[in-house]
Amino acid sequence: MTKQTQNQIIKDHLLTGQPITSWQAITEYRITRLAKCIHELRRSGMNIQSKTIKENGKHFSRYWVNKADGKGVAHEKV
Repeated sequence: MTKQTQNQIIKDHLLTGQPITSWQAITEYRITRLAKCIHELRRSGMNIQSKTIKENGKHFSRYWVNKADGKGVAHEKV
């Protein structure tokens, strides 16, 4: 059995249609550098959306892909 990379774990999570935050990445997958994974996935062509959320005086980002957007794959411009 091959070990999944952190990028693959995050990609698989996003492709389920569920959003993810840094805290979720830490608690569910023990991934502490979510922003790095998101950056690399975007560079590879995934169309990942994000929004800064403020709750209880804290700011954090929530990331997701739109399922209707070809499973998060950016469309090439012709």
